Amino acid sequence: MYKTLIQLVLLLILILIIFFITNKYFYTEDTINEVKNTNNLKIEKNDPTNNELDKKKIDNEILNLTYEKFDTNGNKYLIKAKKGLLDSRRPNIIYMNEVEASLTYLNSEKLIIVSKEAIFNKENFKTTFSKNVKLIYLEQILKSDNLDFLIDKNIAIFKDNVKYINQNIEAFADIVVINLLTKEIDIKSKNQKKIIIKKN
Repeated sequence: MYKTLIQLVLLLILILIIFFITNKYFYTEDTINEVKNTNNLKIEKNDPTNNELDKKKIDNEILNLTYEKFDTNGNKYLIKAKKGLLDSRRPNIIYMNEVEASLTYLNSEKLIIVSKEAIFNKENFKTTFSKNVKLIYLEQILKSDNLDFLIDKNIAIFKDNVKYINQNIEAFADIVVINLLTKEIDIKSKNQKKIIIKKN
């Protein structure tokens, strides 16, 4: 009788353990599946996760920002933007809007660049200007779709739909490279295309 009672108690404990284990693990899997399904249904215009992303963008936004640097020759590079957006994955990168930059030489000559957008690197001051890029230096004007401004290498590379205007001369090319120290201009073309020069 005593032996049978022990066996019954052990059997009851075993049944309870099996019940708790199956209930715990199977119930958790069901809830995980439910969470996955609800996440798939939430991706809509009013998705709260999208609002969180928008909030992060607002938190990373800087208004009326200015950066300044002097090169090894004492020339001053200044860049300003109405709005900048910090890249959370690359902390040195700023996406700028309504941009104006200038390079002021020791002799007070000034080179001015304007564009709608730019990608600016705070570490080395490399700036990639885009959309309605315009450079003004004395009586010379350069326009293009893109400009790589490498202040540490003293080079400006104009790319795509480049137009050079100097008094009564207009030139059209694919690539124009300017040495920022000597102000020499190198006009290049892709695929052996002709460089067009018009005299007004």
